[in-house]
Amino acid sequence: MKDLFTVHQVSRCCGVSRATILRLESKGLLRPALIDEQSGYRYYDNDNISRIMQIQLFLKMGMTYEEIQLYYRMGGASRDLLEQVEARFFTMKRVYEEIRLRVENKEQLTFEFVTLPRCVCFTGAFRGGSVESRYWAMYNLYHQAVERGYRLLATEPLFLISRRDDFIRGSFAEAEGMDFTCCIPLEPEAAPKDAVVFPACRAFSCLYHGNYTRRAEVFNAFGAKIRELGLRPTGDVRTLGLVAPYTGQDISADNYLTRLAVPVEEEERGTAGAGASDGR
Repeated sequence: MKDLFTVHQVSRCCGVSRATILRLESKGLLRPALIDEQSGYRYYDNDNISRIMQIQLFLKMGMTYEEIQLYYRMGGASRDLLEQVEARFFTMKRVYEEIRLRVENKEQLTFEFVTLPRCVCFTGAFRGGSVESRYWAMYNLYHQAVERGYRLLATEPLFLISRRDDFIRGSFAEAEGMDFTCCIPLEPEAAPKDAVVFPACRAFSCLYHGNYTRRAEVFNAFGAKIRELGLRPTGDVRTLGLVAPYTGQDISADNYLTRLAVPVEEEERGTAGAGASDGR
């Protein structure tokens, strides 16, 4: 046993409990280098310790035991796992951007390509144009979702879909009587049969930090960037309220964070020049 370690030694160097080590074994994620047939004592080697440390990293990243099992089962090459990690990365990046922009405390536009994840939503069609009308439309639909017992999805923001493309031509202006759809993301496995499914898609987006008084200016700046890059939209523009009145009542309107996103043709995935830009 000279080159092996006891469970106590492994527990100490990895900073995990004996129960955790045994749990990893029970889940098929760890196999001792040796189990003494007479005493039943478990012994571990360097490879076991490296595996435990890697699993600890995965867990801190938010991966589940099932996802870690898939990682090892597929030798680290799983497209399903890649998509799950990508979705989690997008969510974390969104939170990071929210905090960063609020700490910097200045109005800013950031343009980038993103992958919008598949989303199952409770939706409602409305008509109006003012910020207030959009607020109450979303508020009332959200209330309906709760009343109906729908299970809300925490990882995706509420969003609006606007059926207008005038911003691409640089002629966006606030107007009453515009059609829009409010979307409440739901847990897919518990969503009603009439829920609307939005497939995952590649999109070009504009992240805006600031209040809604510059909404028209932001939309037109977004359209100008789309024209500059020669992108071809394949769907309606979405407004994702990352921090908005209905999700951050304790946050100043100057610290709202909104993402505009337009699905674009897949061939535009590698287009260059979509870095950060100050749209003022």
